[in-house]
Amino acid sequence: MNKKPRVHHFVPQFWIKKFISADGKLWGYEWNDDRIRERSSKAMMQVFDLYTIQPGGADDTSLETNELGTIDTDGADALGRILKGDLSEATKLDLATFLAAQIMRDPGTLKSFRPRTQEFALFLLAVADAPDYATFAAELAARFPGANIREDEFNHIRALPSAETEIDKIISALDAAGGLPDIPFTDLIRNPKGRDIIRDVLVGMDWHIKTDSSAGFILGDGAVLYEKSDLRSGLKAPLSTTTALYLRPSQTPTQGITSSVAQAFEVDELNYESAARARLWLVGESTRIEAVRTQVTAQGFG
Repeated sequence: MNKKPRVHHFVPQFWIKKFISADGKLWGYEWNDDRIRERSSKAMMQVFDLYTIQPGGADDTSLETNELGTIDTDGADALGRILKGDLSEATKLDLATFLAAQIMRDPGTLKSFRPRTQEFALFLLAVADAPDYATFAAELAARFPGANIREDEFNHIRALPSAETEIDKIISALDAAGGLPDIPFTDLIRNPKGRDIIRDVLVGMDWHIKTDSSAGFILGDGAVLYEKSDLRSGLKAPLSTTTALYLRPSQTPTQGITSSVAQAFEVDELNYESAARARLWLVGESTRIEAVRTQVTAQGFG
């Protein structure tokens, strides 16, 4: 009988392994033991039951083994192509799909679903006070990028005898959809519609990679680095010890991915940011980790 996977990586192992050093070892730092030593990718950047739906009831781990397994396989292929020099538009689109899922699967993002849903529901109550649909739509776009409520839906909510009661029903339905009480709505990873909103934002930017022949980039368990309240302001992601990805806002994004050689200070800056945004783990060349390890603040997963 196959044992169901219960320890789930939120940064996939194929990505972690891109930071194996030239000596063939994966050097890693973990805040809990405060040491830099050789580590296994299996034991890093993972959380118990992160993607299990209702572990106390219907023990469903299919999100890890099915949907995310497929996404990771395709993501590994896209990343491998970029590292081999394929900077085409097709490869960019494939990696954008993986990065969108990566943003959604992060423990911090998953934890935010419940309060964010409650915030959205409360926002819907403002429909009754909005002077018109255009004003409401502008506020919706500002506060919840990617969300869409049509004018007929807006009018329907306004016409409800008791909007508050009906919105309570929506919240109850969402709560019943499955997921951990403290990390709900894993269906937002399973359903591609949520990912597609993020993917479209990513594709709408300029993509640029910077390379470092000294293999100095490190990876923190934050992995994809961006301002949590404003994904549209840009994104950074170390892809391997030699390559990092930078996404910048653009009104006319270029096709494919451009590239340049990273300056030494740019490598240091990205490494410091990776460490500062890490919860527990860093991987990469040991001397590079040593230079930034004190930036890890053990934010944890609570």
